[in-house]
Amino acid sequence: MYPKILKYFFIAVISLVLPTTLFAKRNTDKKEVIDLSQEKAPVFAGVSVSADLVGAVMKFANSDYSQMEVAARLNFREKYFPVFEMGYGSSDYEGAETGNTFKTQAPYFRVGLDYNFTKKWWKGNRLYAGIRYGFTSFKYDISSPNFIDPVWGTEYPFVFKDISANAHWGEVVFGIETRIWKFFHIGWNVRYKARLGTKKSPIGDPWYIPGYGKYGNSCLGGTFNIIFDI
Repeated sequence: MYPKILKYFFIAVISLVLPTTLFAKRNTDKKEVIDLSQEKAPVFAGVSVSADLVGAVMKFANSDYSQMEVAARLNFREKYFPVFEMGYGSSDYEGAETGNTFKTQAPYFRVGLDYNFTKKWWKGNRLYAGIRYGFTSFKYDISSPNFIDPVWGTEYPFVFKDISANAHWGEVVFGIETRIWKFFHIGWNVRYKARLGTKKSPIGDPWYIPGYGKYGNSCLGGTFNIIFDI
């Protein structure tokens, strides 16, 4: 009697579970066959935030200057990415041969736009180019070894503090980004920077401009970013 009851019981269980399993499998199969290449990217595809690791490494390595930086980015059609970047640059430099010193620390800001050249937007990988406009207002200290009067032999200090300055510049950016997992990406870029204008003191040029780099008409830079979609 009991074997018959067990037999009927197993048949009933299988008859209930099997249709449900087949239905779930059909739904899964339907999801897997969706061809995203035929779909258009949404007009507004979200917001992402990022942080640059290069500046952190420079800070840890006690480089002559460093800049800690974060950014926020909008995503339109997986093609157009308006970007706002902000950071804090600092330098405490002493020339090994001259003994001249330079010191500054100040925030900086950039705004710009990136364009994604890749076609397979749903994969989350990007090859892009962009432009930036950067600005900073800062104060710096400079000093040199004491100046000795050649006639009287008197020493005069050469120390100036809190010299006010500002600078603005443009950047051309080329970069690569790849999706690691769902909303987590990593990417790197290189930047060509051209100084557009600087308000400085006749006492001496700043050795470093926060967010720009070493003082000059142009320079190269780059970032390595960890990126999170939110």
